[in-house]
Amino acid sequence: MKKLTTIFSAFLLSLPTFGMDFEIALMPQLDFHTAGDFDNSFSGTVSLDSYPFTVRGRDKIGFGFQGGVADIKALTLDDTPLYYGDLALTYQCRLHDRFASGLQVYGGMWNFPKVEEKNTESMSGSLFGGRIFADFYALPELKFGVFAGYSKFKYKPEDFTNRIDLGVSLKYSFTKGIFAKKVVELDENTIEPIFPVFYSFYNENSFGKLVFFNGEENKISDVTVSVLIPEYMTLPKICAQIEEVGINEYFEAELTAFINETILSSLAAHKTEGKVIVSYRSLGKRITSEQVLDFTALNRNAMNWNDDRKAAAFVSSHDGAANKISKLAKSIILKNPQNDYTQNLDYARGIFATLKAYGVSYVKDPTSPFSSGETLEIDFLQFPYQTLLYSGGDCDDLSILNCAIFESIGIQTAFITVPGHIFMAIDSGVSSKRASKVLLDGRYIIQGEKAWIPLEATVCQDNFEIARTAGYNQWKSAAKKGEAELYPLSEAWQHYKAVSVPESDADIELPSVERVLKYLK
Repeated sequence: MKKLTTIFSAFLLSLPTFGMDFEIALMPQLDFHTAGDFDNSFSGTVSLDSYPFTVRGRDKIGFGFQGGVADIKALTLDDTPLYYGDLALTYQCRLHDRFASGLQVYGGMWNFPKVEEKNTESMSGSLFGGRIFADFYALPELKFGVFAGYSKFKYKPEDFTNRIDLGVSLKYSFTKGIFAKKVVELDENTIEPIFPVFYSFYNENSFGKLVFFNGEENKISDVTVSVLIPEYMTLPKICAQIEEVGINEYFEAELTAFINETILSSLAAHKTEGKVIVSYRSLGKRITSEQVLDFTALNRNAMNWNDDRKAAAFVSSHDGAANKISKLAKSIILKNPQNDYTQNLDYARGIFATLKAYGVSYVKDPTSPFSSGETLEIDFLQFPYQTLLYSGGDCDDLSILNCAIFESIGIQTAFITVPGHIFMAIDSGVSSKRASKVLLDGRYIIQGEKAWIPLEATVCQDNFEIARTAGYNQWKSAAKKGEAELYPLSEAWQHYKAVSVPESDADIELPSVERVLKYLK
């Protein structure tokens, strides 16, 4: 018995693998005898059915084994059981998500035991019959039904009995219940690497797409797709909600995630395990399944240039090292005003002189994707404190550093991009309407209500006038060709939030006031 139980359990477990639907049916019924001198009585049948073939979308052809016992009663015979077993062939037609009907034919053997008290001998023979049925799906795995059938119990020289059966059924599908497998499956996925510096950006913006297939035999509703990356998320983030998906239909989800700032500790690219959670209602039952996926978290200095505004995320007015430079430059200018067109230009001269005295220099990066125009390649951008610690960087690093310094003392800044190059601009401090009356040299850019002063950050070891002239000339030349863009950081931050890391409060050695004054003069 134990061996048979083990074989049966293994058989059940193997059915989902082969895509077979396997169910058990309990069928109590009322029997009306049309042949044989028997009273009408009750009987019950247990059926084990498998449905290996699907036709016309969701109709099924199945085979089953049935066994039952009938209560035989006559004037000369009191309540004697009749046992029977048969093999059945079934065609089930799915009419609706909730309703199915079908036809079943069967054939097998019956046995009537010996009853010594009534001097009856044991009898047996063959049986044939069929039934029609209608089922209601209460749940994907549970059906209630009614049926009507006719059976012939053959015996020589005359039939033992013929009967009409009317009954109800309760059917349970093991492959949709206990051994249920995922039928709403991830069909394909496109997942981009995660850039730590944009961790807040991903809460509303996609970093990939998932495509799912509804393999249920009915439409599904109230569908939600969530993602959880345990290393960087506390709770799953719902990234798609769909009211209804039809049979054999595909549906999509754009990947978004509420990633926390611990991802900023990522100093090297690595894979991290996450999971996609799909939840939906199928015939009133809430079904949830999970699939494990690998996500790639890049290092925190990584960025690509598919949107030039992204560099704004590296510009933080709270960068500790940049604040030390800005405070020194501001205090020197307040004590030694330069009487330029505006106070903002005075501060700009002071910041330029302070960085020159500190020893920051331009270091060309020939592998930079920005200069080559490869917008999707991964670039390495430095946070302001890193450029100060390394005493140098390329055009994007120096622009980020200068913008962070200006922003820390309340002067708004912007990125300027021309083919293969990025530099920066500062708010002149005067409106676009008054610019021509105040900025008499004409080296400014009008955008919106502001007059911007372009500055070329890479000439950091020359002088301030060269930085102004180089910045304006590059803008003017590219703008004539329609190849120049100016991105105010205040607007870029609405899409790419500025990020500051704890290490930014680095201990840097500030230049002496005398050295700064030397370069200022």
